[in-house]
Amino acid sequence: MGRMPARPAVPSRRFVWVPILLASWWVLVLAQPAEAYIDPSAGGMLVQLLLAGTAGVAVLGKLMWSRIKRMLGFKDTDSALPGSDGPPPHDRV
Repeated sequence: MGRMPARPAVPSRRFVWVPILLASWWVLVLAQPAEAYIDPSAGGMLVQLLLAGTAGVAVLGKLMWSRIKRMLGFKDTDSALPGSDGPPPHDRV
């Protein structure tokens, strides 16, 4: 029998928590308070960014809804008319 492939090394928990703790220490203890404000135009841009991101996620969700339903195990019944055996007929132009 052949050798089994070696498992990839998993980073230790310490390796994951050290950067998080250092970043938290920097933000909470070492960072000086900033005397800054958000002016109305920057605030308006932040609101616009938030609304555009929400609209983008909504459109992406609508486009991907049938795939999401299939992944969750629901049957796709939107493609056929009730009482018919096949897909809906198309008109020729």
